[in-house]
Amino acid sequence: MRGLMMGRFQPFHLGHLDLVKQILDQCDEVIIAITSSQFNYLEKDPFTAGERIEMIHDSLKESEINLSRCFIVAIENQFNIATWSSFLKSALPHFDKVYSGNDYVKMLLADSSIDVIPPKFLERSQYNASHIRQMIISDDNWQILVPEAVAKFLQKINGKKRLEIISKSDTKPTEH
Repeated sequence: MRGLMMGRFQPFHLGHLDLVKQILDQCDEVIIAITSSQFNYLEKDPFTAGERIEMIHDSLKESEINLSRCFIVAIENQFNIATWSSFLKSALPHFDKVYSGNDYVKMLLADSSIDVIPPKFLERSQYNASHIRQMIISDDNWQILVPEAVAKFLQKINGKKRLEIISKSDTKPTEH
């Protein structure tokens, strides 16, 4: 049995890590699909797919999760939403069920014979990547909301400076 979780993971936080553990309690393996992998250096998507893969890998390893039970893959957004479920099936390793609390995801997968399991989320208002990015910029105590490996990684790449520059920029490359 293999479960799929999807997210932008901008950054990967303790809520995400908790979901990985939930899935591994119920499944033999987990696929962690990094969505919007083509976007980076943007306010909503400041980190590259490669950086997000490293954050996730380092967090799983630090948490002593058996990495042989985990697939970490990056996928680009599919712009034809009507074919999204087919795209997931072709772009990812086989999965038996999807873990998502997103009603939009449930709607899109409903006609595709894909089981969508609602996870038990940690405090969603606190464990929210947009909130954490703002806390990083404001120098709030964001480190308590992410695995230690993520905090170290973001310090290594000077993530705070990147977020500050992006948040102050009037350049919006994805807006038309």
